[in-house]
Amino acid sequence: MIRVDVFALNKRFRRLELPVRTAAEKLIRLIRLRNCALTVYLAGKSVMNKNVLAYPAPKGFPRPDIMEVPLGEIFLNPDYIKKEKLEKLEIRNSKLEIPAKLVYMLAHGFLHLLGYNHKHDRDRIKMERKERELLGKLR
Repeated sequence: MIRVDVFALNKRFRRLELPVRTAAEKLIRLIRLRNCALTVYLAGKSVMNKNVLAYPAPKGFPRPDIMEVPLGEIFLNPDYIKKEKLEKLEIRNSKLEIPAKLVYMLAHGFLHLLGYNHKHDRDRIKMERKERELLGKLR
């Protein structure tokens, strides 16, 4: 069972809730995770002045409100992401109903929850490779 909850913290982002949920569910299936839960928040600049923040769920952290194993939380700022230049972005012929840059940052945050990072060059290269792989399959 996969559970993805998406909450628009700004009413302007409500139209993005369903497409972001769909994209997140596809990401989880591509990684072949089962019995997991993910929470995504769509926030404006009053909450965060960044593109994405990812907070992995601490192991053993009690979540009596869900039956699945929590992966963590991703915060996305659609306004900030919209203004960014992302040259490496390659999502062609996507059937997802959200901007490609938002999908990219969702995938980026998702990989952070799975332990990927970009602290060192080798880590960054590994993470970018996985991003390209996921985005190539998210059509």
